[in-house]
Amino acid sequence: MKRYVLYGLAIVGIVSLVGVIWWLLANPAEGGYGPSFFISVSIFVLVFAAISLRWMHETAAALLGASAVWLVHYIGGSFFPALHIIDFEESMAFVDWNVIWLIMGMMIFMAMFSETGAINWVAFRTFRLAKGNAWLLMMSLVILTGVLSAFLNDVTAILLIVPLSIEIAQTVGIHPFAFVIPEVLASNIGGAATIIGDPPSTIVGSHLGLSFVEYLVNMAPIAILCMIPLVIIISIFYRRELAGAKEKFSPALIAQLEEDARITDVPLLRKAGLVGLLMVVLFFTGDFFGGIPASVIALSGAAILVAWVKPDVHRMLLEVDWTTLIFFIGIFIIVGGLEATEVIAWIAGIIGNLAGDNLSLATVLMVWIPGIASGIIANIPFTVASLPIADFLSAAIPGAENMVLYWSLILGADLGGNSTFVGSAPNIVAVGLLGQAGYRLSFGRFMRDGVPVTVATLIMATVWLLIRY
Repeated sequence: MKRYVLYGLAIVGIVSLVGVIWWLLANPAEGGYGPSFFISVSIFVLVFAAISLRWMHETAAALLGASAVWLVHYIGGSFFPALHIIDFEESMAFVDWNVIWLIMGMMIFMAMFSETGAINWVAFRTFRLAKGNAWLLMMSLVILTGVLSAFLNDVTAILLIVPLSIEIAQTVGIHPFAFVIPEVLASNIGGAATIIGDPPSTIVGSHLGLSFVEYLVNMAPIAILCMIPLVIIISIFYRRELAGAKEKFSPALIAQLEEDARITDVPLLRKAGLVGLLMVVLFFTGDFFGGIPASVIALSGAAILVAWVKPDVHRMLLEVDWTTLIFFIGIFIIVGGLEATEVIAWIAGIIGNLAGDNLSLATVLMVWIPGIASGIIANIPFTVASLPIADFLSAAIPGAENMVLYWSLILGADLGGNSTFVGSAPNIVAVGLLGQAGYRLSFGRFMRDGVPVTVATLIMATVWLLIRY
């Protein structure tokens, strides 16, 4: 009898709770934050958790989150207007298509350029020039990765450099971590130097409508400076491994490396080199042509090369990372839901209250909050979510018209992504490549190198921004 009483009370409690929720949805309070506010936050948090804790692939999480935003809006909103978040047409306005087309264009171009073997050839020549000096070899590969990350993009640079670096490390006789981890850290730093180097750079630069040169003159100097603490820290951490490297290389492995590093398609290299040179010229001179967007340049270069080379389009398009592009679109839609329900304005208000009218304090916050958060969660969705906050603070704080808060966001997200291997896309890609080669890189092992470099570069970036702006 007692059991049935408890069951009855439980049913009454559940029905009462559902009734209360139903009444609140049907009679939303005037002012304050409604149900759509909390639902959009919940969707965003769950997507972040799914990405960070590896519950599912990041693209699947982003698609699921975007679908949840629409389903709540359309189905839930049909019964309760308080559940309206953002409709399909409105959400498309929040997708930064300049970013999507820019990344797509660069991926198509690099899919063809990589078939020439030029990157492997350059890396092997770097190996030969080191002549047995393991430290010089590591520094050369690190700098090469940083430069490639700036002018290709960081994920492409890692995909091209890391497999060869693993072979080279085995040849030298040291653990591949000594090359690969510093290369990943250099990739995130170098990617901050140009608008096409790293996704956070592309997202913010596109949002501001910056030209290649405008971005370069502001970010390249600090990106170069941040390479200094990286070089110092990794030289200290790997001094024993480097000192114990073999002075004589295995002739068999050298022969294998040289075989893998041949220019495989000279005609394609000439065509890709000419088109790539034209793209670089347009990146630097785009302002003279009505401010031609970087996405137009990248996509035009890819289209010209495709028309000229006439590759197997189906095979070439398989090289494009469509999962990344779809991930971007999903994240833009989810963040659009946050903005439409005024979640972004609420967060910006909190940071604004902390900073007040103090631009220096706001600058520090906009470096270190993304810097810390990007090590816990992926820096791409965090950057998208933080952009409206930077907009709000830039409009509210006197003196912020110089865009210092946007530069702060870029550096915080790019440099902060170095602290853990889930912080940015190049980190995750590198871990996967190491795993394929039989080397398991743990979370803690990456942090041993990543956290000190992150802290040192964030400090340098903060000082630079406070002095420069």
